[in-house]
Amino acid sequence: MDIDNENYPGGFYKLLRQLEKKEVPFVEPLSALPAADADLTALFGPLTDPGPKPTTQKDLPIHHIAHKWQSLREEFAGDPEIWAVHALCIAILRRRDAPPEARALFLRIWAEHGGALAAGLPTRWLISAATTFADHGDTIDQRLGGQGLQLLFHLIKLHDSERRLSGRPTDSGLPRVRGKDLDDIGLGMTPYHLPHGDLDRQMLARLWRYGEQDLVLRPLAIRMLRMVMEDPRSIFGRIQRYKTHRRS
Repeated sequence: MDIDNENYPGGFYKLLRQLEKKEVPFVEPLSALPAADADLTALFGPLTDPGPKPTTQKDLPIHHIAHKWQSLREEFAGDPEIWAVHALCIAILRRRDAPPEARALFLRIWAEHGGALAAGLPTRWLISAATTFADHGDTIDQRLGGQGLQLLFHLIKLHDSERRLSGRPTDSGLPRVRGKDLDDIGLGMTPYHLPHGDLDRQMLARLWRYGEQDLVLRPLAIRMLRMVMEDPRSIFGRIQRYKTHRRS
């Protein structure tokens, strides 16, 4: 392959180097986490605004966990404190050599309070939770389901962000072109048959199955897949205008 024609200059070598830069471990990550046996119900009160960064914090290394905890407290000020603790677990687990205590706390939060988190968290953090299940899930359903959910939402975001530049409403389809040859799609794939194809149905059904089969992943999976099922402003909503609907 001619590396000069790669979509991403430098190819996967450069992509991996960029990823590794974001995976530098935090310094003293456990210093900001609650104890493993902490009462999680006590963390559902609103998080207070942390105020200005403490003077002593300025002397800490750039990758010290205190800086991340400060920014999360600012982001989630007024929201349940458990949302910020959950986000802190995710931030720690995205780095190399993450302490097992962070994984245990993340899984415990979802096992004990998954319904409340799934119902309230912003979409961004639902996707981050799915990614964390993909990397650190306790079962095969958690890992496969988490991977599938984060890829589903990330690809919807990529696809719909480009389409949005057309200026058309995000809940309406593009105009059909009649009497004109249509371009091939990439990667040597055959175009999806919009009226009768089952690709979208099977994709969503498989992800729903992963969620149904795992009690811990279930609240997150159901919440995210219901969003896809009910919101007309994504590719999954728009292609329904082409479908020949069947009851089976």
